[in-house]
Amino acid sequence: MRVFESNSPFSRIVASMVHESARHDPIRAAFHASFIATRLIGGMATVVVLPVYLALWGAPDLLAATCFAWLTAPLAVALYLSRTGRLAAAHLMSASTLSGLVVFASAWTGGPTSLFLPWLVAVPVEAALSGSARTVVAAAGIAAAALLALVGLDAAALLPAALAFPVPTWSLALLGALPALLYAGLLAARGGAMARALAEHQRAGGDRLRTIVDAAGDVLLTLRRNGNVTYSSDAAQVLLGTSGAELDGDGLFARVHVADRPNYLTALDDAAAGRPSDVEFRVQRGLPDGAQDYVWVEMRCGPIPGEPGATPDIVGVLREVNERKWAEIALSEAREEAESANLAKGRFLANMSHELRTPLNAIIGFSEILTSELYGRMDNEKHREYAELIHESGDHLLEVVNDILDMARIEAGNFDIHPEPVDVAELIDGCRKMVAGDAEAASLRIETDLPYSMPELCADRRACKQVVLNLLSNAVKFSRSGGRIVVGAYRDGDGVAIYVADEGIGIPRHEIARLGDPFVQLRETFDRRHAGTGLGLSVVKGLVVLHGGKVDIESELGLGTRVTVRLPRSALAQASAEGAIGPDAQPETSPDATGAIKLRA
Repeated sequence: MRVFESNSPFSRIVASMVHESARHDPIRAAFHASFIATRLIGGMATVVVLPVYLALWGAPDLLAATCFAWLTAPLAVALYLSRTGRLAAAHLMSASTLSGLVVFASAWTGGPTSLFLPWLVAVPVEAALSGSARTVVAAAGIAAAALLALVGLDAAALLPAALAFPVPTWSLALLGALPALLYAGLLAARGGAMARALAEHQRAGGDRLRTIVDAAGDVLLTLRRNGNVTYSSDAAQVLLGTSGAELDGDGLFARVHVADRPNYLTALDDAAAGRPSDVEFRVQRGLPDGAQDYVWVEMRCGPIPGEPGATPDIVGVLREVNERKWAEIALSEAREEAESANLAKGRFLANMSHELRTPLNAIIGFSEILTSELYGRMDNEKHREYAELIHESGDHLLEVVNDILDMARIEAGNFDIHPEPVDVAELIDGCRKMVAGDAEAASLRIETDLPYSMPELCADRRACKQVVLNLLSNAVKFSRSGGRIVVGAYRDGDGVAIYVADEGIGIPRHEIARLGDPFVQLRETFDRRHAGTGLGLSVVKGLVVLHGGKVDIESELGLGTRVTVRLPRSALAQASAEGAIGPDAQPETSPDATGAIKLRA
């Protein structure tokens, strides 16, 4: 909305005088500019007339000087509005100035019968340009008070004697009333022009908003709390295959899927209560061939400010989310199927492993009886050898079955942790002794690296034992003959770290990320020289995660591997004050582990 259509210097001056608070609002800027322009014109006209008066009549007397000063007061009022931006106060100041000038002039020209008295009509008309009914009423009150003051002064005989003019009376009346009527007419015309400009601005703004909304493809709605539509944009034709007019009233509600109507109405209730809400629902869409189907839409809605205490209308934006919704449904179904398949796999593995353990125990037990010759000596050496092989294979298969059972229980979340105080040094030493025989058979040396004072670990004893045993078994399995293995523990910040390091075959760096996945073995060809199922490290990771810890693996191909299990502070028992190691202290090592394995980066 432009204040002035011309680009004259005067228009630019007026626009520059509009207060900063009103410049960003075209409507407010128009009211401010109109007020400033009329006051500048009136004040500057007085300044222009003053030299003419001086030339014709010489220096003005006190009465004339007072009139000239009063006529230039609009300039000060315009400057006040430009500085403060307070339009209502400026209109009241202008009303007071004009009313005072009319009363002053009327007092010297006949009082209540003065030819200047009709100018009081212009006071409320001028205030109408403020756009505020309250300001118009206040201006009318100021004019009425001025009139009553003039009548009161006349009744009290306090008015000065009327000045005599050497012209006919009718001409004085014409000169007094005609300019007042013309000025009031100009003000009314200006008000009408501003009203038309305001209406045009609002219409253009509405058209622009509808164009933007339609271009965005979203349907703009205004609704009642009961779901009735009072307005819908033309984008409904594209989204729903129907005109916006057909959605009016209960047209949209009738198209909402029956199962989604409660959610739809709940969202409208929330919006009417002042809580912006989102809702997704299915709505019937008409197809070009006349068929009907349902499309998923999302509606964001919020309240439209209205009268205090009244139920507000609601504005909503309707957007198609059909593809996203069906993708979410498909993803949810796929997730449920995967979880169901995983549970079925876990149950199958658990049942199968349980069924295998019963005959395995018999096989291991009877083969052990045969090798120990409990019921008689076996004369054939081959029979003894076969019995030993059966016993070893049964032990290996039982170990595999136990790993499968543990992994299935961990994945199913059925592995119960029973925390209790665990002496870390005792745990490590016990596990070392259990694998000492296998290490000795492989010509390997196992060393320990423990601080002299180590806090107790509050964890599941059996799970911790299985973690350390699995790590040591892997180290023995993948170490070269004549090498060594180091198992140790130390304070790791606020937690405890247990590690096993070997000088074995090592792992390529790009393969480390795969370690710990169930049934993953890095050498999966027929020339694999080490037995196993690839479950040992998976069980380790699962048990450590159940304790809230993590597993770090460092390895270099041909140099060795170091696996570190880190348990958080919550897994620690209360450490004794004596000998406790702070988070930043270096770990103490036992005398027989001065050569702990250090892998190169």
